[in-house]
Amino acid sequence: MQLKKIAFTLLIGAAAAMAATSPSFAAKKKAKAEAPQPMAWCFQQQTPVCATRGGLKMTYASTCFAEKDGAKVVSQGACGAKKMSMKKGGKKKK
Repeated sequence: MQLKKIAFTLLIGAAAAMAATSPSFAAKKKAKAEAPQPMAWCFQQQTPVCATRGGLKMTYASTCFAEKDGAKVVSQGACGAKKMSMKKGGKKKK
């Protein structure tokens, strides 16, 4: 009879230990929600867009690529190049 009590106590203790160490349903759900999303492929038509990221304007092949890079699309078409200005009177004396 004493052996049955010891075995039963060990069984209850093992079940309690397993229940305490396993993550709860909410923790499993949270971990599942935080799983990274699979990368989507950009198979759409490649039309260039101008987008900003980190204060810089960049030309992307399509809206899909810009969004994947975390950029915000500003306009359709490639970004215009900045014109360099030259100072007047830059001629050298002979």
